[in-house]
Amino acid sequence: MPLTDEYLLKNLPELCRDHRLVVGLSGGLDSTVLLHLCVALRERGKIKTLAAIHVNHGLSVNAVAWQAFCQSLCQRWSVPIVTAKGVVDTCAGKGLEASARATRYQLYEEYLERGDYLLQAHHCNDQAETLLYRIVRGCGVHGLAAIPRKRLLGEAVILRPLLAVSKGDIHAYAHSHSIEWIDDESNLDVTYDRNFLRHEVLPLLSERWPGALNHLGRLAEDAADAAALLDQVTEVDLQQVVSDTPVLFLPDAQALDVARMSELSEYRQRNLLRHWLKRQGFPLPIRVVVQRILDELAAAAQEASPLIAWEGCEVRRHAGQIISMPPMGKLQAFSCQLNSLKAGCINLPGNGRIVIEDGHTDQKGVRVRQGLAQILLGYRDEITVSPFCLTGRKGRKSLKKWLNTLSVPAWIRDRLPIFHIAGELVAIPGLLANADYLSARHEPSILLSWQTPFGRQ
Repeated sequence: MPLTDEYLLKNLPELCRDHRLVVGLSGGLDSTVLLHLCVALRERGKIKTLAAIHVNHGLSVNAVAWQAFCQSLCQRWSVPIVTAKGVVDTCAGKGLEASARATRYQLYEEYLERGDYLLQAHHCNDQAETLLYRIVRGCGVHGLAAIPRKRLLGEAVILRPLLAVSKGDIHAYAHSHSIEWIDDESNLDVTYDRNFLRHEVLPLLSERWPGALNHLGRLAEDAADAAALLDQVTEVDLQQVVSDTPVLFLPDAQALDVARMSELSEYRQRNLLRHWLKRQGFPLPIRVVVQRILDELAAAAQEASPLIAWEGCEVRRHAGQIISMPPMGKLQAFSCQLNSLKAGCINLPGNGRIVIEDGHTDQKGVRVRQGLAQILLGYRDEITVSPFCLTGRKGRKSLKKWLNTLSVPAWIRDRLPIFHIAGELVAIPGLLANADYLSARHEPSILLSWQTPFGRQ
């Protein structure tokens, strides 16, 4: 079926036609044709509100001219246009293409309002290019899904109604309607990976196998279905495997119960781990790292505290749970002396902060009596304290034994901020207080808490 405004109409959900449609307009062939098709539908009364947005990345000497072209085009076609200046962070470690894309979508999200639909002109050649790019770089089923036809962006929705249309059909439409467009000279530079695929690889594939682009597009659609099915299955698995036991100092952590996870088949365990990490916003590890989590963490002894780490994430085991967290970094040395405990905050370099409040007997938490003086604050590896008692617990034990009794994770122990006086532990904020330093019933007290840096920021 040739590309027409009627084709576009059939690929726009009825629900969106009464909302504002915003075309992402670069001024290139694809987006200019898409805008022309939308203008035709607007003239027919099939869509109500149409606008465009152009992002000027400033990466080309022609960027200003491109912006002027888009503004002139929209003026001729009576389409409101917003232009935005995109500052590309070339130091982000993502590469120029990826950084520009991230900037562009951030600006789109800032501009779009609730209920808006952003129309983008991706076509089947783009789909094949993206699919091949992900395959050669390494990806799973979700990566094979390539470019989705529809997805959320903040409170708006992205639609790509031309995803089944070939570049040739778009070109033919432009010529038949005498449409002018601009060419980005960087699109010819095959030192960029995507351009290499576009100009060197895809033409060879299409010449040898004429239906290759369509077949790759169908593969992406099938992969999207498979990925959605996997997500549904994994959500069921996740609800069964998430631990009911909170992790000390990690109140928002979604830990996995090792015993429950072991009841799943190994391939479901791998799928579960990827889904669990993705939901928490961590970068996904390669397959060999996922397998290490199963082999070294899930299979570790109950008392072990193994660690698997990759860039942007650490996964640990504690008390039959698998826990993910941002990299902790090296602990900076810190110690200080306080004349007294007064309401306020103490910042611990790279280790969160201590909050000191006036307390009362009805409050839950670690409380000590008021009036303590010449108190030292430091970390466990820098101090030595004598055995002490905890209220409601039998015996006088060393700090190490109390930490074992309270099941404090091994990786947190050396980071615990400890108040002490003359070799006696006073309190560890948020965890425990020496019974000898507690306030008597109905006496004023000091409440000590520790806001840790371990959770997602």
